[in-house]
Amino acid sequence: MMKISVIIVTYNSKEEIIPCVESVYLNQFESSDIEIVIIDNNSTDGTFEILNKLNYNHIKIFRNDNNVGYTRAVNQGIKYSTGDYLFLLNPDTVLKHNCIKLLCEFLESSNDYAAAAPVMYYPDGKLQYSVRNFPDYWKMFCEFSLLSRIFPRTRLFGSWKAKYIDYTKSQDVQQPMAAALMIKKTVALKIGSMDERFRMFFNDVDLCKRIYDNGFRIRLISDAAVTHIHGASIKKQRSEMIKIWNSDCIAYFNKHFGDGFKIRMLALFLKMSGAVRIFFSKT
Repeated sequence: MMKISVIIVTYNSKEEIIPCVESVYLNQFESSDIEIVIIDNNSTDGTFEILNKLNYNHIKIFRNDNNVGYTRAVNQGIKYSTGDYLFLLNPDTVLKHNCIKLLCEFLESSNDYAAAAPVMYYPDGKLQYSVRNFPDYWKMFCEFSLLSRIFPRTRLFGSWKAKYIDYTKSQDVQQPMAAALMIKKTVALKIGSMDERFRMFFNDVDLCKRIYDNGFRIRLISDAAVTHIHGASIKKQRSEMIKIWNSDCIAYFNKHFGDGFKIRMLALFLKMSGAVRIFFSKT
């Protein structure tokens, strides 16, 4: 059995996947076994052909006949993995030195924590705000009213995107981005894999919430670092991704807060804002 299974979902990722995979193997550390499980969602840009040319040990590559969505593909990767730790990783990431080791060692040292995440940076070295708190109706109101943009670093109005977090300090967090997130497989088996009602977005939010609801915690490890392009595949289908984001958002609120007047108002605001975002994405 492998110790760490790195799970990567690709879709038209030919420009990003090689540096990502290379960084994983450069992260191998003494007495560690790492496997990579790649699920390709029927890429049309030659990604799968590039993957088949990779000459690394302990790499498994699977291709779906159609794009089944990110969430289902991740669950496929979990099914095919053999590691004690599952490292969910986006193809548009590059791991810095010792990233995997730092995350793994932390999780090995504590029974209270189910998952750990690195700090993310843009390719130019700028910090990426990759940690959020769980959304609720108040936080969404702050987004629509632009209060979160006017007061982004306040806990009252900017608590969802939490830009007041000090990323230089390791700390407990609610919802780190699953672009790079390590989870104990025992916990994943206990709480269940990603909920497939979320096709592309809010799957990580829901997963992290279920981790906390089951009495576990999540840690941001400040010394572990990842370069992340952020949305490399999403930007290629901007209009469609906006629609899916809105749909997944409603699914999340419906699951955790139930149906009612508030969710219908949320759906209305999402529809209005989505139309504006789609319009500007095409201009």
